[in-house]
Amino acid sequence: MSILKNKNLCILDIETTGFEPEDSEIIELFILKVSNSEVIDEFYSLFKPKDKINNSEIHGITDLKVKNAPYFKDKNDEIVDFLGDSVIIGHNLENFDLKFLNHYLNTELKNEFIDTLHLSRSVLGNKVANHKLNTLAIYFDVNPPTHSARDDVMTTFEIYKKLLSIQ
Repeated sequence: MSILKNKNLCILDIETTGFEPEDSEIIELFILKVSNSEVIDEFYSLFKPKDKINNSEIHGITDLKVKNAPYFKDKNDEIVDFLGDSVIIGHNLENFDLKFLNHYLNTELKNEFIDTLHLSRSVLGNKVANHKLNTLAIYFDVNPPTHSARDDVMTTFEIYKKLLSIQ
C-alpha cells in the first residue's frame, strides 16, 4: 500500500432514505480525515431531504432531527474541498456510498478508494461467514456498527487497520 504513504485517508459513511440514489437521499455524512495514522480532521452533517424520512427505524434519523439541517447541495463545495485528493475508504463504498455521492455532488469524485468489503474478501476469504461490517466487527473484536455514520466510520477504520495488519 505504498501509494498511501503521502496521502491523507478519508474514511466515510452515509445514511440515506433508501437504497438507490435515484429515489433516495443522503441524510447523514461523517468523514474522518487521517494522516500517518493520526486523525487530523472530521466533517459531519445531517441533511434535510426533500421528502419525508420513512426508514428512521434503521438509522434513528427522523424528520424532526433534520428539520434545521442544510440540504445536501448546500454543503457540496465543503464536502468536495474536505475530501480533496485523499484516498477514500469505506465499507461497501463502491456499490453504495460512492454511488450516492457521485449522484448528489455536482462533480464526480475521481479519488482513489479502498472498499473494506473487497479488502476483507481478499484478506479473510472464507474465514468469516460473510463480510458485513457487523460480522467483521465481531471477528476483530471492535465496536460494532450502529447505522450512525460516525459509529460506522469508526468501526470501518478499526477494521481497515486490522485487515492491513494481516497482509
